[in-house]
Amino acid sequence: MGSLAVALISLFLGNILDGILESVFDTVGDFFNPLLVFGTLSVIGGAGVLLSKYSGLGEFYVLAVSILFGLGAYFLIYYFLVIPMSNAESSTSISVYDLEGKIGEVITTIPATGMGEVFVSSSSGSRSETAISFDDTEIKQGKNVVIVEVKDHILYVSEIDEF
Repeated sequence: MGSLAVALISLFLGNILDGILESVFDTVGDFFNPLLVFGTLSVIGGAGVLLSKYSGLGEFYVLAVSILFGLGAYFLIYYFLVIPMSNAESSTSISVYDLEGKIGEVITTIPATGMGEVFVSSSSGSRSETAISFDDTEIKQGKNVVIVEVKDHILYVSEIDEF
């Protein structure tokens, strides 16, 4: 019941509590985050209720077994939920450095010794980036190019010969 109350409070006052609890839980690390603590308390309470009602164990044994179930749930949640979520990327966008080897289209003519613009489309979206000719040759608007390398967020491109 207590965990349900905490869950409802955090649902309605989550942003306020996040600031307060963040400073408390940051000092002890990811291993003791609120998801783990309240999840474990819920499992301990639920196991205690079920064991008390459906088993013939004494109160001490019910408490001990409930705590073991809670610890098991704690480690399962930590290793299969918290760690993968903390390692997951929070964005679907790709880095400009991931564009090497991709095909693009020149949208602003690239002079032999200057900069132009290249449009690159991918499964995660389309983008236009500043580009320089890798071969020091002019590349006209509408031509297809391959991105040879990326330096300082600038694409170095080479024109693709049409067959």
